[in-house]
Amino acid sequence: MANIYFSPNPSELRYLGLSQYETHLLSRLVQTLCLGVHMSIKLSNTDVPLDSSHPGAADCQAYIKSAFSSEMLSDRLFPLRHTGSSMRFILAHLPVPDDVSKFTNQKIFQLCVWRTFAFGNKEHLEEITFEGDKQPDLQKLAPAIQLWGNGGLKLPVPAYGQLQITKAKIPNMLSSLWELSYDIAAKITSKSVVPTFAALYEQLIGKKIPAIPPHGLIAWLLTSDFSEYGLCEPPTIQDLADHMMKSGTSGPKGAIKIVAEETNQLAPATSQELVHVLTRVFAIIESPSGNTPTIQQVVADCKNIQGRELTVVDLEHALCKIARQNARAKAGKRKAGKRKAEKSMVDDNAAGADASGVQIKLMRSKK
Repeated sequence: MANIYFSPNPSELRYLGLSQYETHLLSRLVQTLCLGVHMSIKLSNTDVPLDSSHPGAADCQAYIKSAFSSEMLSDRLFPLRHTGSSMRFILAHLPVPDDVSKFTNQKIFQLCVWRTFAFGNKEHLEEITFEGDKQPDLQKLAPAIQLWGNGGLKLPVPAYGQLQITKAKIPNMLSSLWELSYDIAAKITSKSVVPTFAALYEQLIGKKIPAIPPHGLIAWLLTSDFSEYGLCEPPTIQDLADHMMKSGTSGPKGAIKIVAEETNQLAPATSQELVHVLTRVFAIIESPSGNTPTIQQVVADCKNIQGRELTVVDLEHALCKIARQNARAKAGKRKAGKRKAEKSMVDDNAAGADASGVQIKLMRSKK
């Protein structure tokens, strides 16, 4: 744990009553949140240098450099959900309302199309930003989105990894998302109690929208956006565990596997076991005690940066970033090893050339 930059002091986590696996998971989550706070500070042009003598400084600096290298990588790598490029754009252009009943179906639809088609690309986000609060013209919107990307058949969304949307299905997707937005707005204005995350998630996947399958990435992220805007409750630990166990995405599940490998402990194998572990760990993050000053500070910093308490949405986001940090560190080590091997070959070849030259001179001298 000590080799990862921003890791909390192990003594701070020692007496929390957690298992070895849970303690290490908590440490990785706190480290990731601390990294997120650091990167948020850097966004404001306040560059706090890392301690280069720390064994994890090089990996940490490489990760930060990647995250700041493009809008798409910013969305994939920033540890705090509100700080990636696209979420900053969305929250600036569509602020969270004080009264959710005033959040119209047009605004809900705007959120849907941004998240589904344009996330990770500021030009695309700007292009499909609606003017005013009028119903958008879907007949014009669909062809505009279909023009994106290099190919004629698929629309890649790099912020979501290898995800590609079939362009021919975009008109149908827009119609379904418009219907969903209308249904959500109608219920919000007629009821004082917002639905649960699970209920709105089921409503979304019940539309059977192409590229938004059950347990897929966009379904989770879009419903998480709905919770940000007060259209539903935040997810529960059970919601997250179900998503992780049933989803094909490797992000949060990758973090669970990484912690198992780093502790030589078994990872939670069932939804029930995962709920148990995540509940115990997240409870410390939700209500840190005076004996855990690092956790207290980073939780307060996150609230200050994002304007709200940490929720299970942030837990899922941080788990993904644990996996991404490890992947980047491993890739960096492979590149360093390759460069070292190439340098060694060059040195060997140079040494061989020198030896041949000496041998020729010796043979000539004998003549």
